[in-house]
Amino acid sequence: MGAADMTRRDVGEARIRVPQRISKGDTILVHSIVQHPMDTGFFRTTDGQPIPAWFIKDVVVKYAGQQVAKFTWTSGISRDPVMSFHLVADREGPLTLQWIDNKGAVFEQTAQITFSAT
Repeated sequence: MGAADMTRRDVGEARIRVPQRISKGDTILVHSIVQHPMDTGFFRTTDGQPIPAWFIKDVVVKYAGQQVAKFTWTSGISRDPVMSFHLVADREGPLTLQWIDNKGAVFEQTAQITFSAT
């Protein structure tokens, strides 16, 4: 199931999950998923037509307006990629993930990091 099975509307739907309770200084586990076909360009349709490469090539993570990580991906990542990483929650603010694919499309999702009342 590749790009032919996904509509443009489906591509780029993303979710970020952070813990419900966060205290300042906690190391939290962030989970994210983005819908994308991640086609390698090496496969063909049932009619024998090549399926062009279409994959996320860069992922940028910003926390409270500051870039804290950047990942470079290749076409070898699976469809609808999931990414998890640890983050030290040292301030409140938005956590934004941005996915950029090889066709220039940019997909973005934000979760708010807020500290729990003690």
